Amino acid sequence: MSDAPSKAERMEIRKAIGNRSVPGPYNPPYHRGADYLTAHACFDCRSSWKMHEDSNGVCPNCGGSANFMGRAFKAPKKSNSEQWKKVERLWRAGFRFFPNTGWRDVEPYPERLREVEGFIRQNPKHPFRVVR
Repeated sequence: MSDAPSKAERMEIRKAIGNRSVPGPYNPPYHRGADYLTAHACFDCRSSWKMHEDSNGVCPNCGGSANFMGRAFKAPKKSNSEQWKKVERLWRAGFRFFPNTGWRDVEPYPERLREVEGFIRQNPKHPFRVVR
């Protein structure tokens, strides 16, 4: 009597005649989305949210302009009008809110609205000022 083929041989015979298909590796769908979402703010309705940097720039709440603020922006409370005015003046002067981990010796942004004008005059080459 002849010996029956081993399991590995049987599988090879089945693959050769097409009775056994071997699936390839499974690659699940993978969508990373945007690399980073950055803070945007609307000064009209005093709201902030994160969007892709290249987004259309329209506020989802009121339809106003969505202004790119930077990755380190923390929005003030809606009721704090002084802080929103301070943030808006800094933004209009070209300052953005970036993490300052590599810029420890940079002068920090002012705490109060009344200090903003002096800060803007004293810091024409501030590293976080993108528009001069």
